[in-house]
Amino acid sequence: APQVSATQPLALLAAALGLVLFAGCGGGSQPAQQPYPQQYPPYPAQYPSAQPGPAEQPQPGISQPGPQPPPATGPILGDPISSVNLVFLRHRAQAVMNELVLALPAGKQQRVSGIPLVIDNTVGEVNAFAACTSSGQSAMAITDGLLQIQAVLASAQAHDELYRTQKVDEYVGVAARGLQPGQPVPLPPAGFFPGSTDANIVARQHQVFDEQLAFVLGHELGHHHLGHLPCTARPDLLGAGEVARILSNQVPLFNQPNEIGADLAGVNNVLDAGRIRAARGEYYWTEGGGLLTMRFFAGFGSLTPGTLLTAFERSHPLPQIRTPIIQQAAYTWRSTGGAPLPILGF
Repeated sequence: APQVSATQPLALLAAALGLVLFAGCGGGSQPAQQPYPQQYPPYPAQYPSAQPGPAEQPQPGISQPGPQPPPATGPILGDPISSVNLVFLRHRAQAVMNELVLALPAGKQQRVSGIPLVIDNTVGEVNAFAACTSSGQSAMAITDGLLQIQAVLASAQAHDELYRTQKVDEYVGVAARGLQPGQPVPLPPAGFFPGSTDANIVARQHQVFDEQLAFVLGHELGHHHLGHLPCTARPDLLGAGEVARILSNQVPLFNQPNEIGADLAGVNNVLDAGRIRAARGEYYWTEGGGLLTMRFFAGFGSLTPGTLLTAFERSHPLPQIRTPIIQQAAYTWRSTGGAPLPILGF
């Protein structure tokens, strides 16, 4: 998250709080209207390949086991998500960011086109952020630690969908017990993912990983194209942006509209990019990656003392606050067919 708060903070705060209140009134529970045929429903619903066949339909009141995974094995040879290959993960981060930029409206696209994505390889650091350099250049960054966590979460989510396991929750426990400042991000022990050689698992975890990246990077791009930083602020608002930076050091609340606005913009960006992908016949992105990321940090934060919070948690609002915002933004996008929100300029 940036160190500079938005211009026109009071108007944005009022609009953002209105959306939060609407989200808290059950708006996200309404049936979503899809502007295009879906391949998969949003998380946490079971996906088609996880559904029982005609001969094994569940009986009312009887708990049914999921499909049985193969015997425990190591990561599938050559699969970079299963093996948490950092070279590949970094490459995917840049590729996903490129897709997000191309999905933005022309004006916003011009504002963020060419912004470099910097990889922070500091051991144990877990974060992503938008920033301005000392020379006034725009930049974005994501850490190896966050990429590793998202790769494991992608594998865990794929297993939970296809084998009805609880690997996401199990990995939250592994991370909460093992993550220490300055130490490598804890990875699951050998045999943690018994279906890691299943081709369906491998395909699904690549989709989930990209979807998580899309939300995280879409949020940080939002900070830039919404003008939350002086290096990408609108020329007519640059002076106000500098004032807002000073105010944010005194009144942290002024940063909250920035974060809410970046979440709303990020979700719209992800879904717009997903619609473009669907038109090409590819897997489309949903808000599921953002919700999975929030689920991890909500569980992680509940199991660790405040002194061990990651940089991602310290620099962003609580996941319990962000989750309904993500859900409401996705519902609004679907209800309007992806139309911009005029109040916030999306």
